[in-house]
Amino acid sequence: MRVSRRLLPPLVFGLVALPACATTPSGSTASTPAPAAEVAMPAEAPDIMLLPSGNVTWTDFSTPGFAPGIKLAVLHGNPMGRGDYTVRLMFPDGYKFPVHWHPGAEHLTVLTGTFQLAMGTSGDWSAVKTYAPGDFIYAPARHPHYGGAIGQTVIQLHGEGPFQIMLGTPK
Repeated sequence: MRVSRRLLPPLVFGLVALPACATTPSGSTASTPAPAAEVAMPAEAPDIMLLPSGNVTWTDFSTPGFAPGIKLAVLHGNPMGRGDYTVRLMFPDGYKFPVHWHPGAEHLTVLTGTFQLAMGTSGDWSAVKTYAPGDFIYAPARHPHYGGAIGQTVIQLHGEGPFQIMLGTPK
């Protein structure tokens, strides 16, 4: 069986962290766990990235149709290229963004503040729901949505690039 290098660290963690249960010849569980299997780790792990929060760099984010005020931090990957990416967006208090959609799916986690989101094209603010820190949203590709922020709000997005914002509804 071939194991992907990307899956090796979680696989190793699973082998080390989960207790192994040994059984006696009679079939009962032994009181001492079996030793964890040894797995050779590569000398270098180029896929691993560690980014302390103090090293996050924010830049102004502007896109046609959106009011100024959003800040962007690219944590991993190149959102404009192919492949996976992770970004953070910081919205000022009271920010509202228009109906738009993305060609790729988005995985969104609220980190701080109150994020507002509604799915659909109506722009009807009575349909907006609020999301607090720790809340998770999955938005499938080509699903129009709109929303905003109450208080300074930071969200984290990850997905497969290229990241694109299309105003209006998909055709």
